[in-house]
Amino acid sequence: MTMLPALLLLGWPFIHPLDLPAGARLWMLLPLVACVATVYRATRVHSMHRMARATAITFVNIVVGMTLIALAFYLLHLAARQFL
Repeated sequence: MTMLPALLLLGWPFIHPLDLPAGARLWMLLPLVACVATVYRATRVHSMHRMARATAITFVNIVVGMTLIALAFYLLHLAARQFL
């Protein structure tokens, strides 16, 4: 019975998520990409001396790749809107 308040407290963010302004939602991509790059590089790197540099390179690659994909879809959207 004493675990119930702890479980309710842990579930609180899922029941009542934070209200973020529209301009701040996209910036939440950067911490997510940082976590993904860190975990990916932690499983791939052979030496901890190379971890920071490899993580930074992976982080930049993911952000640039996502930006180029978003730009491509935006241009496709503009082209489709012009012809339809």
